[in-house]
Amino acid sequence: MRAILGLVLGSLTLPALLIAPARAVADIPETDVNIVTALDVSDSIGRHEEFLQQHGTAVALTDPAFLAAATAGPRGRIGFAVVTWAGPGQQRVVIPWTIIAGQADAERVAARMRAVTLVDRTHDGGGDHETEAPPAGPERLTDVSDAIEASAALLAAAPFQSDRNVVNICTNGIDNVDAGPGTPRARALAQRITINGVAVGERPDVAAYLREHVIGGSGAFVLTLSGARHASDLMAYKFVHDIAALED
Repeated sequence: MRAILGLVLGSLTLPALLIAPARAVADIPETDVNIVTALDVSDSIGRHEEFLQQHGTAVALTDPAFLAAATAGPRGRIGFAVVTWAGPGQQRVVIPWTIIAGQADAERVAARMRAVTLVDRTHDGGGDHETEAPPAGPERLTDVSDAIEASAALLAAAPFQSDRNVVNICTNGIDNVDAGPGTPRARALAQRITINGVAVGERPDVAAYLREHVIGGSGAFVLTLSGARHASDLMAYKFVHDIAALED
């Protein structure tokens, strides 16, 4: 397993979280589902695709249909976290684990999502990654394997106990690092993690790639996110079905 050096939660690195003393199971709050949404911030992500992911996620969190689904289970709450990813070792937790159990929680998380800087454009003078040529580096790669691995590790470190775990892999491209996502995907599925996919933007082969090589588990599906007008509706639909698919 490749080291995931860049994944940070607050002031703690992921390895530190994983070796922290385990609490008694009875002390760990339970959720109906824990959801990690992994947003692509590699250098192929332009401002439009950044907006689709960030705005779509933020607005979806306060959608009435999502709130109804998030609170409809026996525990009335879900665990939610967001991580960004690019090339090897380029993961960052931007929304640490939090409970969503009602509108106030959702609005708090949505506000934090809006305030996050997803893509650091300072290295290209603030330009669009689609038109500027930044220096070579891991952020120029699309490492879906590491995105899956980082998301699974984040689920393992969740402070909320749940029998249901979902990863949403959002991307506008296909894995171009090493052997691809097959091994991390198999490990995640063996842990009973459902992997869903969001094809971001207009590239026609991404949705098919996600269906064939990335998604898996109970109720797994792919959604295409391309138009700004319906971005929040589509992400709300996705989150609702992340939850509802697990109840079948």
